Amino acid sequence: KQKTAVQQSQKTAAPKKQAAKKTTDTVLIDQEYKDTIEQSKYYVGRGIREQFAEEQFNFPDGYGHTRIVLMVRDPFWMYTYWEITQATIEDFRAKLGKRFDGIRLILRVKNITETTPDHPHHTFDIDVAHGATNWYINVPNDAATYVVELGYKTADNEFFLISRSNSVGVPRAGVSPVIDDQFCGGLSEEEYDRIYALSGGFNIGLSSGEIRELIKQRLEQALSSGQLSSGSFMGGISSGSGGIAEAKVKQEKERGFFLVVNTELIVYGVTVPDAYLTIQGQPKKLNPDGTFSARFSLPEGTQTIPVRAVSSDKIDSITITPIVSKRTV
Repeated sequence: KQKTAVQQSQKTAAPKKQAAKKTTDTVLIDQEYKDTIEQSKYYVGRGIREQFAEEQFNFPDGYGHTRIVLMVRDPFWMYTYWEITQATIEDFRAKLGKRFDGIRLILRVKNITETTPDHPHHTFDIDVAHGATNWYINVPNDAATYVVELGYKTADNEFFLISRSNSVGVPRAGVSPVIDDQFCGGLSEEEYDRIYALSGGFNIGLSSGEIRELIKQRLEQALSSGQLSSGSFMGGISSGSGGIAEAKVKQEKERGFFLVVNTELIVYGVTVPDAYLTIQGQPKKLNPDGTFSARFSLPEGTQTIPVRAVSSDKIDSITITPIVSKRTV
């Protein structure tokens, strides 16, 4: 009887344990779902961008059109790039015959302010390397309109036009002569020139944060102390440290007459297109045709600029070192 009672008791307890276990499992499952739902708030998927990933695009070496394009950099510098197709070269070769031997590639720069390319104010030529596809051009006049002609010049100095660029207008390099009394705040034209100089206007082309900060400090000091209108401020601006081009400003106090001289250096050349190139130890990316160019500020003193090319198999290497010296008097 006792055995039978124990068995009956076990049979009765078993469903209770199963019910308790089922309830516990349900609670755990519910909690897991809650955790999953909570975490899903912060899950944005596997990255939808993968479905719209763009293929890497490499610009072609050329577009199959002989043309030249001109762009503005600042009041005294322009940038031009061009393409000459092989068909165009062969046409000139057939046209000129033996005169094509020793031919020079020329950029003819024309000032066409308020006139036309056929009747320019003045013109100057720049010899560029065969195979070059772009060039920086230093122009003598600001607030002017320019056009550039790409052409061949023979040994007897006859010029043959290949392509003519679009016309561009470089901006004014100083303060506009038009001064609106409503906004001038009582400042004279001379004081406007000083503000322009202090704000870095005479250092067009530079990007040094140091000189910008220095000029800003000087301007704030001058405005707060009243020196800006006294005629005694702005004896000169100079960088004082390497890598920043120096500008010396000599100013006549009474009439606001001044002279500004900046200097820059352009290093350019060509090598094998798959070579590894460094300039002053820094890697320089080559153009598809192996040409390269780099611009440097030119401070006082002697600058050593080693240019080194190493072949892709690292067997051959060539180093050419321009040494440039600047002394301002």
